[in-house]
Amino acid sequence: MKLLAISEHYFPRVGGTVNYVHETLCALSDLGIEAELMVPGPRPKDWRPKGMSPPPYRVHWVDAGYPATGDPSREQRYDFCRKVDALALERTQGPDRPDLLHVVFGLFVMEQLDTARLQAAGLPCVATVHNVPPMECRLVPDTAPLPARVRETLRLKAVAMKNATRLKKHTYDLYVVPSEQVRSLLEPLIAQPVAVIGHGRTNDLHALMDPPASRRPHNNPVRLLTVGGYAPHKRQHLIPEVATRMRSAGLVFEWDVVGPAGRISGYHDSVASAVTHAGLSAVVRMRTAVPFAELAELYDAAHLYVQPSIEEGFCITALDAAAAGLPVIASPAGALGEIAEASGGALVASAAAPLADAIEGFVRADRWGDPAATAPAVRARFSWQAAAQTLRPRYQTLLAEAPALD
Repeated sequence: MKLLAISEHYFPRVGGTVNYVHETLCALSDLGIEAELMVPGPRPKDWRPKGMSPPPYRVHWVDAGYPATGDPSREQRYDFCRKVDALALERTQGPDRPDLLHVVFGLFVMEQLDTARLQAAGLPCVATVHNVPPMECRLVPDTAPLPARVRETLRLKAVAMKNATRLKKHTYDLYVVPSEQVRSLLEPLIAQPVAVIGHGRTNDLHALMDPPASRRPHNNPVRLLTVGGYAPHKRQHLIPEVATRMRSAGLVFEWDVVGPAGRISGYHDSVASAVTHAGLSAVVRMRTAVPFAELAELYDAAHLYVQPSIEEGFCITALDAAAAGLPVIASPAGALGEIAEASGGALVASAAAPLADAIEGFVRADRWGDPAATAPAVRARFSWQAAAQTLRPRYQTLLAEAPALD
């Protein structure tokens, strides 16, 4: 089977969507699927993360003038979409014809790709919808002044309307989503089948880890870890108050907060400022993006993982923690409920008091389990191999149902 995949995100960008694209195509390649991935170019220098092996799929960089760093302009994004639309149709008529097309990430591509034309040429079309905006589109935290929150509410309503139109513009034969939360938001907008297929851990990161046999602190400060891009929906702005409450309760801890800082202007700096203002700089370490090797060391050193998000498509960073034997304390979003349960952690409301109480209660009750039991169970339940084995029969069904060409 030949697969033509398209993504708006790829290395050297850092994030869960990039992990999804890469790991999904690696797992499908392991099943014998010949995959080609079209991504925005020009091709950056040294695009592969340090330590990453060459991918088992072909990467086609489509030059749309994307900058080497930072986000592309709206016109550059649409230029990429127009070019992959033309290239996809061209492939249906050439000797290297794919059997199936899958938009593995990109609402802009989903909007611009003329699926009716491709389907008429005998090419079934699949799309992964990682979230349904305004999910994960917040620019302002709920702690902002009232006028700013009112403006944000109105903006998010406009985002919802615009993206509902975008999702409805073209029809895909199958929609893949990472969690029940995303399915509940997508199904009212479309009539085609929706399949919930979970994610797996970040294999290149785990290859660098050396997890301890026990996650108990053993009279040392409790080391907490939170990983993810700084954004209001991930709720890092709660961390200063959570930390203040735990300090007042006498809990001795250190908290590493890690992730790319540039997506939401000023958000990281505002959280870092609150940490400093509260006198927490010695125990709450606000880091930006770090190399995989350093991130692996932070996972290895942690005793508890904390994820206070209110919106997630899935949340691979929390899964990476659970798959390494870390208990996860999280809030209901994406697959966090399942991940927290499987890790032996806890699911609580995304607010300072419940989070602080849950962390303190976990520590005081010494609720750490045996990583030798929990980590393998998590890895068996959530894996890219299992996801690919679920996805491949879906592909095969679409190919069997595709109309024969003259």
